[in-house]
Amino acid sequence: ARVCTQVLIQDGWRHLKTDPVSRRAWGKGFGEIGMADSIFIRYKYPASIAKLLGGKTEHSRDLQALCEIAWIEWKREDGTAAEHQLKWHERERERGALTLIAGVDFEASVEGFMGWYAKSGLRRTA
Repeated sequence: ARVCTQVLIQDGWRHLKTDPVSRRAWGKGFGEIGMADSIFIRYKYPASIAKLLGGKTEHSRDLQALCEIAWIEWKREDGTAAEHQLKWHERERERGALTLIAGVDFEASVEGFMGWYAKSGLRRTA
């Protein structure tokens, strides 16, 4: 997870680690039962926004943010997703989300993820 996350960050993704139901009584934790370990967000056209705004750097109120989002559940090579995790991914996919589970959508290894990412059409850098 650490190496793959660094690859995604270097390719322009912002990483947020989810922490479902952790210490809710203290106001800590973010998420739902079964939610993926990580959410990655990448703004789709960062360089072209200024051109669209005539060179301005601030966003116009009329401009909608455009981004890509990927939910990833990292698993060790010998790990498997629990039933509640599979159900969460299924619900999100029905909503149109890109969700991935290591060991299901790609081999649960750095090489497995890198192979999937190279073919995904999401990679910006070589």
